[in-house]
Amino acid sequence: MNTINFDTLKAAKSLQDAGFEALQAEAVVGMVTYALSEGLATKEDVRDLKSSINGDMRDLKSSTNVDMSDLKSSINVDMSDLKSSINGDVRDLKSSIRALDVKIDNGLNDVIQKLTILLGGIVIGSITLLGVLNRVFPVLPAP
Repeated sequence: MNTINFDTLKAAKSLQDAGFEALQAEAVVGMVTYALSEGLATKEDVRDLKSSINGDMRDLKSSTNVDMSDLKSSINVDMSDLKSSINGDVRDLKSSIRALDVKIDNGLNDVIQKLTILLGGIVIGSITLLGVLNRVFPVLPAP
């Protein structure tokens, strides 16, 4: 912060020349002196601050561009790894589904075969039973 040279005696005299009484002029000069001592910013202070902020913004922009580029590369690698993993999982799932289809088909074929044998046995047994029953209880005349 720059210091401002303020001639209090000259300021008080100027105020008195403008019609202020001595006590009024001293009070106004006292307030101005207090305000200046509390650190009012000068034009140079504002320029320095603006220059500093502009420099910080350039540094931040440069840093952000690098960080964003690194982040984008990292995301691209992660996405590629994820796609590979998903593709592998899909291949494994398709293979498992095909194996399950084969097991189901084989199981159904076994059930059909067993049912065919069972039904064939029932038919043969029924015919045999009807023949026996017909001999024991003749309903129809023998040929």
